[in-house]
Amino acid sequence: MKKILFEGDYLTFLPSEDALKKNEKIALPGVVVDHFIEKSSYRFLMDACICRDASSCEKYPVDLGCLFMGEAARNINPSLGRSISVAEAKELQRRSEKAGLINLVGKNRLDKIWLGVDPVERLLTVCHCCECCCLWKMTTVLSDPIADMLHKMDGVEVKISGACRGCGTCLEHCFLGAISLENEKASINEEMCRGCGRCVLICPREAIELTFNQSDYFIKCLELIGKVEEIVDVS
Repeated sequence: MKKILFEGDYLTFLPSEDALKKNEKIALPGVVVDHFIEKSSYRFLMDACICRDASSCEKYPVDLGCLFMGEAARNINPSLGRSISVAEAKELQRRSEKAGLINLVGKNRLDKIWLGVDPVERLLTVCHCCECCCLWKMTTVLSDPIADMLHKMDGVEVKISGACRGCGTCLEHCFLGAISLENEKASINEEMCRGCGRCVLICPREAIELTFNQSDYFIKCLELIGKVEEIVDVS
């Protein structure tokens, strides 16, 4: 299964802009995704998110689909969406952030297969995810070697403060089951956490904080961009 569907994949969750609100100068999704939008030779926007559509999602916009970039995207069936400009792609990104969606960026062999395009090394996926995301739903039941292909961005930390009262809301919304209750307070499993920030957004006591060391901000963005460019060429 790994060889057929996931071999060579590298996907990173970019934390929610709203979850990073205490670091107001940081705009991780915008910096990383905009880099690839500007560099890409071709951009294809899906007319709808197939995950939200299949799940009859009512919380987030179904018409905000995945963005695919690179030469392989030229071969996507035009009935699934349309080609968009750099400006349109950036506007899509801003809309995704305002909607509270989580960006998942990288190479995903599964997309190459279901879209029927080649080569996978020329196809970059940018998903705008909510809890309906098919990869999120699968991750908890995938083997560790496959699940480990979904990364947390280096430098992102999720912490629980003393304000936590163990209500369990975050447990219900963590797609990886990375949060548990210990002594009637939430505890985060750092190895399982992908730093998306959803728990930060839904905590009723604002007891969870997502932080990023601002001194490493551009370095970590450049490192992530470099890792993705090693396996995907969008030019």
